[in-house]
Amino acid sequence: MATTAETSQTLQRGQLGLFGVIMPGVAQVAPAFNLFFTTGLMVALAGASAPLIFLISMVGMVATASSLAQFAGVYPSAGSFITYITRSIGTKVAVAIGVITILGYIIAFGGIYIFVGSYIVQNVFGNPHIWGITQLTTIVYGALVVAPVVVGLKFGVRVTVALYVFEVLLLLTMSLTILFRGGATGLSAVPFHWPSGHSTDVLLAFSLAVLAFGGFEAAAPLAEETRNPRRAVPVAVIGTVLISGVLYVLGSYALVTAFGVGHAGALAADPNPFHTAARAFIPFVAPLITWIFLSSVTSSYVAANTQTARVIFAGARGGLWSSVLATINVRFRTPAAAAIAFVAPSIIIGVVATAVTTPASASGFLGTYGILGLIIMYLMANVALIVEWAKLRARGIRKNPWLWVVVPVIGIAVLAVPVWGDLRPGQASPYNIMPWLTLGLIALGVIYALVLGVIRPEALRRAPALLEGAESLATDPIVAADSA
Repeated sequence: MATTAETSQTLQRGQLGLFGVIMPGVAQVAPAFNLFFTTGLMVALAGASAPLIFLISMVGMVATASSLAQFAGVYPSAGSFITYITRSIGTKVAVAIGVITILGYIIAFGGIYIFVGSYIVQNVFGNPHIWGITQLTTIVYGALVVAPVVVGLKFGVRVTVALYVFEVLLLLTMSLTILFRGGATGLSAVPFHWPSGHSTDVLLAFSLAVLAFGGFEAAAPLAEETRNPRRAVPVAVIGTVLISGVLYVLGSYALVTAFGVGHAGALAADPNPFHTAARAFIPFVAPLITWIFLSSVTSSYVAANTQTARVIFAGARGGLWSSVLATINVRFRTPAAAAIAFVAPSIIIGVVATAVTTPASASGFLGTYGILGLIIMYLMANVALIVEWAKLRARGIRKNPWLWVVVPVIGIAVLAVPVWGDLRPGQASPYNIMPWLTLGLIALGVIYALVLGVIRPEALRRAPALLEGAESLATDPIVAADSA
């Protein structure tokens, strides 16, 4: 039976400073993971110009990061995007987007869980994918990455920091060594020239690069547990995109240089190009490639579980789903129930998917499908900021139109690229049904919001106040303007 402390709906305030709040974001982006498994695909589509594509995508994603940062500076809340959309567009829309995003995360992470389980079996245990062994490994791994989130915020952040530092130090060591030694044919500016490939292929490469920044918003749900959140969280959100972007540009340039700009085909065809590059230029790192990957994906999982658990917690606190998910563990002062509710379905989806296909196929399909839920949230956050600017202006509160209108429009335009990439016509099965599945995901969110409005209308009325933390409510600019 739950105690009073366990059912408290107050997170422990002031645990994190700027460093602590930025680490979950940079870790969740998982630069090594994305570089290892994205760069080759981008090179296959756009040749040696992958570094330029990462650079342009970084600039584009800063626009969406700026939108979330503006919101975080006004409404510092564990509810993150749910709070932002509620305050600007309305609770029903926020509930629908919340359901879409959380389901998207669960689906996408289900694919990554089973991929990691298979990767461990093959690269750590040295065995091929075996039914039962891969699934058991996946379940054990899932339990390990949710444990730091349950035990405590500071503990989880420390685990994230340790893994991320290991990942980045080795990635930088390898990249800088390759560049210092001039790669296969010397340094070249060709990777920063506009790609000459087919326009469709180039757009697909941009789509992969944009998706590689997914999870940059991880700092926003930690606002209620951060010191001076109105300053720290916006800096962390934008800083995450910039730091990750620099690593992507540097790492992809080093990889292209290692093979030589004239050998993009060899890079694209290599199943493990970073291992090949490390073996040629910095051999002591080559045996560590497997562990760099596992460090990257594990720190990403701990960060993702940390932030998403708080979004689920805040939604439950606002009455948008079961109040059980708004409980705080009496010992660790963490939203443990919300964390477990997020991780368990992901693992189940990943394991069940391998009953009909291979782990690699399941990972690719579930990841592509699930990430669309996240993209929809990013799109709506940009739209919400424009709406919020108009509402504040109507009450005599002036906000910079460049940051609150022009930049979100840029963010929307950039995000249209991966939407097109994942939903474009003419894809092979099963990706040809992706548009219908996406409509189904959107329909689930809309139906949930409509049903909630019918059976629990009071939840929609009370949600705006309950979603926000005390500090956010105390300085709500619209309330202040209306009371003046």
